[in-house]
Amino acid sequence: MEVSNADRVVFPDDGYTKGEVVSYYELAAPLMLPFVAGRALTVERYPRGTGEKGFMQKNAPDHFGDDLIRRHEVPKEDGGTTTYPVVDQPEAIAEFANLGVITFHAPPVTIEDEWHPDWAIWDLDPPPGRFDLVREAARELHSLLSDLGVDTVLMASGSNGYHLRARLDSSADAEVVAGAARGAAALASEANPDLMTLAFRKKDRGDRVFVDWLRNAPYSTSVVPWSLRARRGAPVAVPLAWDELDGVDPNGVGLGEAPKRFESDPWGQIEPVALGPIGERVDTLLEEAGVTLEPFDRFRS
Repeated sequence: MEVSNADRVVFPDDGYTKGEVVSYYELAAPLMLPFVAGRALTVERYPRGTGEKGFMQKNAPDHFGDDLIRRHEVPKEDGGTTTYPVVDQPEAIAEFANLGVITFHAPPVTIEDEWHPDWAIWDLDPPPGRFDLVREAARELHSLLSDLGVDTVLMASGSNGYHLRARLDSSADAEVVAGAARGAAALASEANPDLMTLAFRKKDRGDRVFVDWLRNAPYSTSVVPWSLRARRGAPVAVPLAWDELDGVDPNGVGLGEAPKRFESDPWGQIEPVALGPIGERVDTLLEEAGVTLEPFDRFRS
């Protein structure tokens, strides 16, 4: 595709140009498409490069190409609507990069079924630089979810931590999914109180990993697999095999190395699970452990 200002350096610490970013997304787009197609996207734009301040964008402006995107209106709680961009073809991903998009974020639902997530996501956020803690937390949460019958895959977020993802069969509604995700996070934190926490405020976490279950609401978002992050090193949110956990840092794969991984699929065929019955078991285990979760409706926003 024709790239505007292709020679503009957009990662000043690393020298990567806009042309290289667009080329990366042209290659990555077929791998990203299953995680973005039919979803209301939020994009992170840096029109002048990552050395200057960027911005998050939900509304699709008129200059976003109508031939490559759809638009989907969602009512706001305080009135009005947000008109999200929706893509269905890989060419649109590269076109977004040509518009200065560095990072793609997507919700766990499609616009065709907005209240039944087809993914459950746990975002593990450690204290700065504590990759040792977040690796241990990933192992503990993975083990607990496996015992519950939830098979999870691992992703280096391209930032500070890892994401655990579970494919869902969309039989449970958003409230059930959020409740089960929160309950599983609470069980893991109760079993490892010095390692993990559900404390939303950073000042309350101490030297512990925050298990962020809030990515599971219909229009909450998480970074899309294979997306670049606007950080030094041009790190990529990279799918990993579980045996790579100790060898790949959360921000350890950059734009230059990521394409070497395109030929392999560490996640393979992900079998969807029904989270409703698992959520009931989680509730029983919480009750047996004497854990009471206070009402928390942030996920509705």
